[in-house]
Amino acid sequence: MALGIRGPAPKDPKMRRRRNKDGVEVIESPSGGRRNDALGESDSSWHPIAQQLYEAYAASPQSYHFEPSDWAQLRYVITAVDAGLTRQEDRIAADTAHALIQALEDFLTTEAVRRRVRIAVEPGPTTWPEPQDYWHPVATTWFTSLSKSGQSTYYQQTDIAFAVLVAEMMHRHLMAGRNMGGKMLLAVTKACALLLTTEASRRVAQMELAKVEDNDMEDAISALMREYAEAVR
Repeated sequence: MALGIRGPAPKDPKMRRRRNKDGVEVIESPSGGRRNDALGESDSSWHPIAQQLYEAYAASPQSYHFEPSDWAQLRYVITAVDAGLTRQEDRIAADTAHALIQALEDFLTTEAVRRRVRIAVEPGPTTWPEPQDYWHPVATTWFTSLSKSGQSTYYQQTDIAFAVLVAEMMHRHLMAGRNMGGKMLLAVTKACALLLTTEASRRVAQMELAKVEDNDMEDAISALMREYAEAVR
């Protein structure tokens, strides 16, 4: 009589492992993701940003670890992203933004999350879209600064698509002018931390970037801070 094997299924040998100095195992994703096509393509009725986000997972290596349940739940979350973006054209509720950001973390969307759960993904080719023409200048400057920053070396296509969503949230928040709320600020800056946009967030993720002299970048950052101060004044 054949005996069953208890416990989890054996791991694919393609899923290489290494150990950090702290002894915690790290799973390294192979290049190229995988996709369960039976779950279908993105919904053409979704907001373009939601479509772009869904498609980004198929192009990102961490999706190699996804099971059909991941894809099914992701579709549910992206449907909620679409609802949040289309319910009102000029704003998004702070609690909705916070919930969407938190829900997307479960899909290894950003490098900060991947480092937290010890999933190592080799940097690969990515495509950066142009910022939306209608975005507030502060949101546009923030988005374009990402591709010029060192942490973007570790970005996958999901990081970039997530950044587009965050820039859209930032734009709608900024358009409220003097009525900008603190809860939305917390939601957006939490999302920024997931993209490792500040030195504090990079240190939490144990990421060190080599510093180079770049007066143009320093000037751009200073200009961004001045624009943001003017927007919230």
